[in-house]
Amino acid sequence: MAELKYLEPTELLEKIYATLCSEYEDAQHYESKEDQEEIKVTKSRLTKKIFNEFVVDGEYFLTMDSETFNERYHLYEGDFLRLIKECGENGVEYETFTQIIDDLIASAKFRLHAFEQLTDEIQKLQVVEEEEVTAEMGKEEEE
Repeated sequence: MAELKYLEPTELLEKIYATLCSEYEDAQHYESKEDQEEIKVTKSRLTKKIFNEFVVDGEYFLTMDSETFNERYHLYEGDFLRLIKECGENGVEYETFTQIIDDLIASAKFRLHAFEQLTDEIQKLQVVEEEEVTAEMGKEEEE
């Protein structure tokens, strides 16, 4: 298995994921509407708990500053939840699951990096423009 680049899996993450997979397995054995509804709620809560347990750059998604989370990962939240659900539903191996999540985190990081590059480039262009204006003002004063 390839080494993870961004996701820092915790022991709890593995346990919650195993529980989610187990819930999907068990769901097929319950027929009553009430049982199915309870299982649906449990799967939903476990999915969200897994999402909150993701650690990147030493920070949990759950406790990450909301501004930081929104800037980096909010756009991908639906994708993360879908991947968690579908991996659990299909019994994807834990190591493969973490690699899939790591790949989506990489995508989020590349997106953030692209916008940081754009901001840096805009700032450089503004500095050059200000220098040109200052230089022209200096020439006008000399004349």
